[in-house]
Amino acid sequence: MLLGRAAIYFDEVARRGALRRAADVLHIAPSAVDRQIIQLEEELGTKLFERTPSGMRMTAAGELLIDGVRRWRRDLQRIRSEIDNLVGLRRGSVAIGLVEGATEFMASAVSAFQQHYPAIQFKMEVFGAQGVIDHVLSGEIDVGVTFNPPDNPTIRLDRTMIYRLGLIVKPGHPLADRKEVTLSECVSFPLIVPSENLSLRRVLDLAWSRHVGGTPRAAAEVNSIGLIKSLTMRGMGIGWLTAFDAISEIEEGSLIFIPLSHERVELSTLSIVSAAGRTLSVPASLLIQHLAQTMEEHGVPVV
Repeated sequence: MLLGRAAIYFDEVARRGALRRAADVLHIAPSAVDRQIIQLEEELGTKLFERTPSGMRMTAAGELLIDGVRRWRRDLQRIRSEIDNLVGLRRGSVAIGLVEGATEFMASAVSAFQQHYPAIQFKMEVFGAQGVIDHVLSGEIDVGVTFNPPDNPTIRLDRTMIYRLGLIVKPGHPLADRKEVTLSECVSFPLIVPSENLSLRRVLDLAWSRHVGGTPRAAAEVNSIGLIKSLTMRGMGIGWLTAFDAISEIEEGSLIFIPLSHERVELSTLSIVSAAGRTLSVPASLLIQHLAQTMEEHGVPVV
């Protein structure tokens, strides 16, 4: 019979691609994870992973199993949440630090989380990308949501997703019906670009120099995601953002997101981070689980 612990360990190894990375997330020894995987393989009578020098790669049997395991985990989390909410077990507070570009995502995710755990209180602060990391390490915040976190053993990446740079336009704009767009096609339009203190600017500048040359000439350079959206909705130009930055406006139809089509445009990541080695409170752990699930519904999770 598939044991709950073995299923969880199997899922984390599949997500992380390595025993040690999975063990770090689970806060146990890599050997314990390996034992559970071996026992599961013995029980099922087949290999679930190919062990390679670069990590663990799922076999065909593993690919079949992972779908069922993840459905089981989602159902179990939902049932636990409903039971906890019913008896009022989950109380406390969570301090969250986030980058401005994640405010739309976090507002949606935290409001949904609060419906299940109304007794949990939140303290939320917006920082620059490095500021989120600094406050996580200092212990001032429990959970961070930031762009492109550094490869640092003191930082635990609880979940990461890839996102693409693109542009936002008003409905009816000449580019509004496009599925993708190249940078050269945008040169003739007024541009509303993020200022240099926003991490998206570096990605845009690098892509522009590769595919157009020089730096983009902006009608407006703005240090606020909200202002970029407002100016775009008022017809001042096309705004440079990600779909994450304008979730509400895209869903309601007031803005349209069009990703860049260049294969060589640098992909960026949005990550949920916490301090490695620090024991999280139950409310913080629950929130991380919820944010990870929400990310999976919006993008492509990576290690």
